[in-house]
Amino acid sequence: MAGTPREIELVIGFSPGSMSDDIAKCLIDAMRSECGIALTVSRWPGANGVSAARHVATCAADGATLFMATLGTHAIAPLLNTPAPYDPLRDFAAVSLLTQSPMLLACHAALGVRSVADLIARAQSGPPLTYATSATGGAPHLAAGLFESITGVRMRHVRYDETARLYRDLEAGRVDLSFNNIASMLPRCKDGGLIALGVSTAARSAAAAALPTLAEAGVSGYAMSNWTGIVAPPATPPAVTAALSKAFATALRAPLVSAWLNAQGVTPRGSTPGELTDFMQAEGERWRAVVARIAAATM
Repeated sequence: MAGTPREIELVIGFSPGSMSDDIAKCLIDAMRSECGIALTVSRWPGANGVSAARHVATCAADGATLFMATLGTHAIAPLLNTPAPYDPLRDFAAVSLLTQSPMLLACHAALGVRSVADLIARAQSGPPLTYATSATGGAPHLAAGLFESITGVRMRHVRYDETARLYRDLEAGRVDLSFNNIASMLPRCKDGGLIALGVSTAARSAAAAALPTLAEAGVSGYAMSNWTGIVAPPATPPAVTAALSKAFATALRAPLVSAWLNAQGVTPRGSTPGELTDFMQAEGERWRAVVARIAAATM
């Protein structure tokens, strides 16, 4: 496609096995076959993606180095940290919204909880429940914070550096529950290691149609989705971001990509740069109060 580099480095701020990593790897073949672009994935795990994002913001504005933005990096981190590590709109050029997906709430089987109502009752009557995330200020942390805000329950946050260790401890009962991405959580629920309680989005997930939304399960008004997007260094020419947007949309429409994403419970999107800008701005405003509550709880 005219205006797009022939080789692109896509930087992600998370480790192998993360949702960002899985989505990035899924796009590699389609970007080559559908768009003639050699896409390589570079992983800069740590600091909930902030270090990786800051690195890309300093790269050449030619479209050859891009960053996979997430709810955590481009809505939560700028609100949670003082001073903010960057401005998600001013310090990056938007390219395209890639995906949206629900968070899945699940607990270990020995907890004796089989529904969201059971979980709330248990949280209100017993010792504080523990919930696991792989980062302070990521989407799972926000999902738990929103749950606490609406239900009034209080839980203890347990942070893990590695998602693999989080799941080992969750399945072993060393931590009670987690809100996590549906692609990695659902297979563990199907295997019986975890009990799925509900999804975070306003509508049910086609990948787990029998599972209620948290709002349906009694948490009135609960709705959030995890998301990924592509951003470029600031001052990247609009013609380049527009061409990149079309390339990623083409890759997302590739049959193997869309089928794989939908099977994981992840919805492929694709958008114009302007639509992603508006979306990120709205997400920052939407979660400002919940993030302030999380920040106060971590002090």
